[in-house]
Amino acid sequence: MDKRRKYTYSKSSPKGGKRGCLCADGKTYSSKCCDGSLQGQGIGNITGEVHTGVVNYYKVQRCGHSMHKEIHLHDRTLTAGNVYYLNFENTGHSNCYTVLHSVSSGEHHIESETVYVDCDACIAAN
Repeated sequence: MDKRRKYTYSKSSPKGGKRGCLCADGKTYSSKCCDGSLQGQGIGNITGEVHTGVVNYYKVQRCGHSMHKEIHLHDRTLTAGNVYYLNFENTGHSNCYTVLHSVSSGEHHIESETVYVDCDACIAAN
Protein backbone atom coordinates (compact mmCIF):
# COMPACT_ATOMS: atom_id res chain seq x y z
CA MET A 1 0.00 0.00 0.00
CA ASP A 2 1.35 3.42 -0.94
CA LYS A 3 1.77 5.93 1.85
CA ARG A 4 -0.22 9.08 1.27
CA ARG A 5 1.41 12.48 1.69
CA LYS A 6 -1.69 14.09 3.13
CA TYR A 7 -3.84 11.62 5.01
CA THR A 8 -7.34 12.80 5.82
CA TYR A 9 -9.18 10.20 7.90
CA SER A 10 -12.74 9.49 6.83
CA LYS A 11 -15.39 7.46 8.67
CA SER A 12 -17.12 6.69 5.35
CA SER A 13 -14.03 5.46 3.48
CA PRO A 14 -13.47 1.70 3.46
CA LYS A 15 -10.57 -0.20 4.97
CA GLY A 16 -9.67 -3.49 3.29
CA GLY A 17 -12.41 -5.53 1.67
CA LYS A 18 -12.83 -6.63 -1.94
CA ARG A 19 -13.64 -3.32 -3.59
CA GLY A 20 -10.92 -1.16 -5.07
CA CYS A 21 -9.94 2.29 -3.85
CA LEU A 22 -7.93 5.08 -5.44
CA CYS A 23 -4.21 4.62 -4.75
CA ALA A 24 -1.82 7.43 -3.78
CA ASP A 25 -0.57 7.75 -7.37
CA GLY A 26 -4.03 9.02 -8.31
CA LYS A 27 -4.17 6.71 -11.33
CA THR A 28 -4.73 3.13 -10.14
CA TYR A 29 -7.30 1.36 -8.04
CA SER A 30 -6.66 -1.58 -5.70
CA SER A 31 -8.21 -3.14 -2.60
CA LYS A 32 -4.76 -2.71 -1.01
CA CYS A 33 -5.24 1.06 -1.19
CA CYS A 34 -8.40 1.02 0.96
CA ASP A 35 -6.73 2.56 3.99
CA GLY A 36 -9.63 4.58 5.43
CA SER A 37 -8.46 7.86 3.95
CA LEU A 38 -10.70 10.37 2.24
CA GLN A 39 -8.43 10.24 -0.80
CA GLY A 40 -8.85 6.46 -1.11
CA GLN A 41 -12.64 6.31 -1.07
CA GLY A 42 -14.11 3.17 -2.58
CA ILE A 43 -15.28 3.29 -6.17
CA GLY A 44 -18.42 1.28 -5.47
CA ASN A 45 -20.18 -1.19 -7.71
CA ILE A 46 -18.46 -1.69 -11.07
CA THR A 47 -20.57 -4.60 -12.31
CA GLY A 48 -23.17 -2.37 -13.95
CA GLU A 49 -25.98 -3.68 -11.73
CA VAL A 50 -27.53 -0.79 -9.80
CA HIS A 51 -29.24 -1.46 -6.49
CA THR A 52 -30.96 1.28 -4.60
CA GLY A 53 -33.34 1.38 -1.70
CA VAL A 54 -34.90 -1.71 -0.17
CA VAL A 55 -34.52 -5.32 -1.28
CA ASN A 56 -37.52 -7.58 -0.56
CA TYR A 57 -37.36 -11.38 -0.43
CA TYR A 58 -40.20 -13.87 -0.96
CA LYS A 59 -40.88 -17.57 -1.25
CA VAL A 60 -43.10 -18.27 -4.25
CA GLN A 61 -44.79 -21.36 -5.70
CA ARG A 62 -45.30 -21.84 -9.42
CA CYS A 63 -48.96 -22.12 -10.40
CA GLY A 64 -49.97 -25.73 -11.09
CA HIS A 65 -46.68 -27.13 -9.74
CA SER A 66 -45.12 -27.89 -6.39
CA MET A 67 -41.92 -26.01 -7.34
CA HIS A 68 -40.86 -23.30 -4.87
CA LYS A 69 -38.33 -20.52 -5.41
CA GLU A 70 -36.87 -17.83 -3.21
CA ILE A 71 -36.77 -14.52 -5.05
CA HIS A 72 -35.74 -10.92 -4.51
CA LEU A 73 -36.71 -7.60 -6.03
CA HIS A 74 -35.58 -4.04 -5.49
CA ASP A 75 -37.72 -1.11 -4.34
CA ARG A 76 -40.97 -3.04 -4.85
CA THR A 77 -43.16 -5.22 -2.68
CA LEU A 78 -45.41 -8.19 -3.40
CA THR A 79 -48.45 -9.29 -1.42
CA ALA A 80 -48.56 -12.75 0.14
CA GLY A 81 -51.39 -14.80 -1.36
CA ASN A 82 -51.48 -12.84 -4.62
CA VAL A 83 -50.63 -14.35 -8.01
CA TYR A 84 -48.04 -12.65 -10.20
CA TYR A 85 -46.45 -13.29 -13.56
CA LEU A 86 -42.80 -12.95 -12.55
CA ASN A 87 -40.21 -12.04 -15.15
CA PHE A 88 -36.93 -13.48 -13.88
CA GLU A 89 -33.71 -11.73 -14.85
CA ASN A 90 -31.43 -13.81 -17.10
CA THR A 91 -33.27 -17.13 -16.70
CA GLY A 92 -35.99 -19.10 -18.42
CA HIS A 93 -38.09 -19.38 -15.26
CA SER A 94 -40.54 -16.54 -15.96
CA ASN A 95 -44.04 -17.82 -15.22
CA CYS A 96 -47.08 -17.49 -12.95
CA TYR A 97 -46.36 -17.76 -9.22
CA THR A 98 -48.25 -17.40 -5.95
CA VAL A 99 -46.41 -15.45 -3.25
CA LEU A 100 -46.32 -17.63 -0.13
CA HIS A 101 -44.54 -15.41 2.40
CA SER A 102 -41.52 -13.20 3.07
CA VAL A 103 -38.13 -14.83 3.65
CA SER A 104 -34.71 -13.53 4.70
CA SER A 105 -32.94 -14.09 1.37
CA GLY A 106 -33.68 -14.95 -2.24
CA GLU A 107 -31.47 -16.19 -5.03
CA HIS A 108 -33.50 -15.24 -8.12
CA HIS A 109 -33.81 -11.58 -9.13
CA ILE A 110 -37.18 -10.43 -10.47
CA GLU A 111 -36.97 -7.89 -13.27
CA SER A 112 -40.72 -7.19 -13.44
CA GLU A 113 -44.04 -8.52 -12.19
CA THR A 114 -47.71 -8.34 -13.18
CA VAL A 115 -50.47 -9.10 -10.68
CA TYR A 116 -53.42 -11.37 -11.61
CA VAL A 117 -56.67 -12.37 -9.92
CA ASP A 118 -55.65 -16.05 -9.75
CA CYS A 119 -53.45 -18.73 -11.36
CA ASP A 120 -55.99 -19.49 -14.10
CA ALA A 121 -56.14 -15.85 -15.24
CA CYS A 122 -52.33 -15.56 -15.16
CA ILE A 123 -51.79 -18.77 -17.14
CA ALA A 124 -54.45 -17.79 -19.70
CA ALA A 125 -52.81 -14.40 -20.25
CA ASN A 126 -49.31 -15.75 -20.61
